[in-house]
Amino acid sequence: MAGSAKSALVLQGGGALGAYELGAARALYKDPVFSPDLIAGVSIGAITAVLLARPKKPMKPLEALEAFWEKVTVHASFLPELVRPYASFFGNPHFFMPRRDYLNFFNWTYFYDIEPLRRTLEELIDPDALATKAASPRLLLSATDLKEGQIEYFYSNSPDCNLTFDHVIASCSLPPAFPMAPICHKYYWDGGLFDNTPLGAVLDHLNDAPDVDRTVYVVNLFPNKADIPTNMSEIAARMKNLQFANKSLEDIKLLKRFNEVAALMEALEALPQGNPLEDNEAYKAVKAQGYLGVPRIVSIGPPEVPMEYDDADFSREAIESRARAGESQTLKAMQALRA
Repeated sequence: MAGSAKSALVLQGGGALGAYELGAARALYKDPVFSPDLIAGVSIGAITAVLLARPKKPMKPLEALEAFWEKVTVHASFLPELVRPYASFFGNPHFFMPRRDYLNFFNWTYFYDIEPLRRTLEELIDPDALATKAASPRLLLSATDLKEGQIEYFYSNSPDCNLTFDHVIASCSLPPAFPMAPICHKYYWDGGLFDNTPLGAVLDHLNDAPDVDRTVYVVNLFPNKADIPTNMSEIAARMKNLQFANKSLEDIKLLKRFNEVAALMEALEALPQGNPLEDNEAYKAVKAQGYLGVPRIVSIGPPEVPMEYDDADFSREAIESRARAGESQTLKAMQALRA
């Protein structure tokens, strides 16, 4: 019996590279079939997730995301073209601004004040909907517990967690640019430091009925594959790419092995002479796990055409280029899905 489809959207972190997610959302939200039950995000992906899931009325999801990127785009047309990518180092009024307490410089633990981001979120996100457990789609955000050195997930339906702007900011608190974020006597850094593609956590929260067709859309901001670097600048860029790139390929391979086990068990159950392993203790233990089929994974990006991977470049040229790439690659992924 065919089950109802359940889908999720997974959004990586990557600073200004998140404009690629804006383009992906333009393509996804124009598709009449796309309707995620769960949106998971890390860092800038957490911001994208919350804007899409809990926009302040009367804005629609895509409107709220468009408004955010319009606000955080650094308009520096008066600067020479070669300098524009670095304009945000002097601050981004709707996202982060440099600290001013210079006399205390040697005791600093971060460089930028992130309170402007909180004010921007307050303009674009419905805080009551954010805290509502029954709100749809569900949200899954993550941050790194600084003391424990472990990832922590903030799930909108969790009985012991009411999502707030603090959780969004915690997911974005990338050191040393931004300060650690306090929540309930704990301190957090950016979730991407530990896991920038929380696919495993998403699978834990998807509908697990055996007759449900599950699809997970994963928007990647960093390339797994790249040319061998030839200078120190390329070395630094490649190191960052590898740190934050999607590392879930091995998890998917393992899930496919489980899928093979599940298929074998179904075949044994269907034998006309009966299942010869029905009373086997090992078989019963495996069956009790209820292994399910691997969900359909739709991987989006990075773009085929090389893109500047400067995650601090909030110039209009960079934002528009990344958004176009995100929309183009997402349309291709959706076409391939239906082929």
